[in-house]
Amino acid sequence: MYSPQDLSPQTAENLQQRIQALASLMSQVAESLHQGEPVELQHLANEIESVQATVQNLSKQLEEHPLLADSEREATCLNDIIESCKLINTRQRAIDQLKRLQLVKSFDAADQESFEQLQSQLEMIFHRLTTGTLEQRQQAMQNVLGEDAAVQMLYELIDRPEDLSDERWAKAQAMITDTFGRSVAIAVIRGRAR
Repeated sequence: MYSPQDLSPQTAENLQQRIQALASLMSQVAESLHQGEPVELQHLANEIESVQATVQNLSKQLEEHPLLADSEREATCLNDIIESCKLINTRQRAIDQLKRLQLVKSFDAADQESFEQLQSQLEMIFHRLTTGTLEQRQQAMQNVLGEDAAVQMLYELIDRPEDLSDERWAKAQAMITDTFGRSVAIAVIRGRAR
């Protein structure tokens, strides 16, 4: 039985491998039957039942998963299950980044209002990502994980500034200034906010 934290791309890939192994086993059984050889069918029946139970279990969990919008929750075929698991994984990554950014504070009291506004913007994105319509969730994902998204650039400057190229650093500084204000950009760049 899978638990909600097991709904990952690896879970779906494991299911895909099990289905491929089952198809191979069915082919071997069919070939043996065709040649008139005796075949033990109980093992095959058990494997089919196990795979069906796994698919049904995953489908049920996807129907109830909070990171999926209502229109995304019906996944009954393997490809839909794989895509839904990938989507959950990506949304969880976006949530983790937002949660990290929600912890960011400035050491300078003069920045307090700017950082309160930043937190308000992040909270709105978080709300859309976790409870919004399909379109709101997709937009929130783009706002957080898009390569040129201000939230992504803010995360990069706070989490791993040493990994940024000079060009990316300058672009991030401009984007953060435009989106969250000069005070936030300067506080992050100068290391006053972590």
